Amino acid sequence: MQFTHQKITIPLAIQTEIDGVRYYQTPQGNMYPSITTILSKTSDMSGLDVWRERVGNDVAEQIMKESQIQGTMTHKLCENYLNNKESNDDFLDIPKNHFEKLKPYLHKMNNIRGIELALYSDEFKIAGTCDCIAEYSGDLSIIDFKTSRSRLMEHYDKVQKYFMQATAYSLMWKERTGTEIDKIVIIGSEETGDIAEFIKIPFDFKDTLIEKIEEFHKIDVIHRETN
Repeated sequence: MQFTHQKITIPLAIQTEIDGVRYYQTPQGNMYPSITTILSKTSDMSGLDVWRERVGNDVAEQIMKESQIQGTMTHKLCENYLNNKESNDDFLDIPKNHFEKLKPYLHKMNNIRGIELALYSDEFKIAGTCDCIAEYSGDLSIIDFKTSRSRLMEHYDKVQKYFMQATAYSLMWKERTGTEIDKIVIIGSEETGDIAEFIKIPFDFKDTLIEKIEEFHKIDVIHRETN
């Protein structure tokens, strides 16, 4: 399948790190935190701490490192495919398996506006890199690919964060282009062999997202004032 691209040229942010925290610099020189950082800093991470204690810190670090590598490779395979490019054989088996499971869902996409776009919002003072903006089953959508070692259920906290993350990208896109996003789409490939496809309306998560953003900025102000 050959994908059609309708790329829109817009100003993009540049990713950087400050004290180990991911930020983005806008063309105007503003530094905005990534939406993933915001959602992590404003979420209950006690479950992750319990898991670390149960498996041990070294094992936890190894699992997280492997998951990150596999996720990055899977994203690259999807990116190449959507850009109508061949991928070489320098990919691990697990990412290849994830990609093969994701491929039928990639075929629902076309008229691609952009891939791996570093977007930002001056209104909300946030930024982040969106996997893909394209028409998904005919609707202009923010599309994010996820890989998971376990099942992805809609009520899970991490899946709710995926919805808010994608909603944030929809707000950034609207601010940069003036174009509304119809849907947010999360496609998760699980190592169990299943695929989780979530299609949502961004408006449904906007209020909760804004609360998280405001909470983070308050925490950030306090942190800077006390350091």
